[in-house]
Amino acid sequence: MRLNEEEIIKELLSNAGICAPLKLISFRTDDKVVRDCGADALAEFSIQDGPSFRALIEIKPVANPKTIMMSCQQLMQNLSAIGDNNLIAILVAPYIANQQSNMLANAGISWIDLSGNMLIRVGGQIYIQRTGNPNKYPDTAFIKQIFQGTSSLVAKTLLLRPDGFSSLAEIAEFINSRGGAITISTVSKVLQSLENALLIRKDKSHFYATEPEQLLERLADGYRNILKKQLYRRFKCAVDEQRLFSVLSQNQEKYAACGFYAAKIKGLALTNEIIILVKSIEDVKRACGSAELDINIDEEYGQVVLIEIQDHSVWFNIEKHPYGNVIDDIQLYFEMLESRPRGPKIAEQLKRRILKKDSKNE
Repeated sequence: MRLNEEEIIKELLSNAGICAPLKLISFRTDDKVVRDCGADALAEFSIQDGPSFRALIEIKPVANPKTIMMSCQQLMQNLSAIGDNNLIAILVAPYIANQQSNMLANAGISWIDLSGNMLIRVGGQIYIQRTGNPNKYPDTAFIKQIFQGTSSLVAKTLLLRPDGFSSLAEIAEFINSRGGAITISTVSKVLQSLENALLIRKDKSHFYATEPEQLLERLADGYRNILKKQLYRRFKCAVDEQRLFSVLSQNQEKYAACGFYAAKIKGLALTNEIIILVKSIEDVKRACGSAELDINIDEEYGQVVLIEIQDHSVWFNIEKHPYGNVIDDIQLYFEMLESRPRGPKIAEQLKRRILKKDSKNE
């Protein structure tokens, strides 16, 4: 359950260990300074047998990157308006992640979280840094699921069209027309999370990615997490591959070349492997039987591998080549990152293509 401001203050005041080795001497929410600038509290801290200092306090129930950026701006404006050089700013939240911690440090703002982490800097007198404690309030964590499954299609779509989209409906239509399946409601929720993470920007007429490289790497992490959780059916067989492709196409079976075979089709690798994604291995077997095409398990000499997968995110944006259907560059990038030792080099080439970078200018 997410804590509100009052609950955060109560926890801060009742648990001395949160601020240790600092001691919280006073915490006033009704001070004139607080009322004038709109901050949450004015506090005084001390170190045992050491100096004391005053701090302007800002409470944030959720400390996502967008919230932290706005809070940094507000706190700096408040300190400037107050004009007291002996006053520092401290942001308090249930949990401060590494990215947000770096943002606060760069702005010169101290912070404390209820999970036992802090970074306090008071001129040349006091410097306290305690990090590494896990988030005790997981409801405040960034939603990793937006980079997995159906939700991941939103980030993929923004990478495919750097100029952005004019509406939620346009994004949903783009996804659904390319083999995905998503609702406008899901698009809206994912975009809000991406905006809070400062990965995209939303203005009056467009949604577009501001950090495409970070988006791509977050998507790769999401794919990696899915690989750890899911087991896919694999069927190695001896079959006439040309007739197999003909059967798949004629019966409108959903299939796509993947792995190093897809990299070969795209001119990025050489391989004798033929690896094909299918929606249903059983449906493929039935289609081959109707076409009188023998398809037999042969783990030793089989030259074709069928992998059964139904995840919408994999079947999104399938490309059509003279050799047949092929997964797109983004999906192939994820696969190559995990295909060692040769894959990562191919992944680097794909990354430049996806982000439209010229390797000569890097």
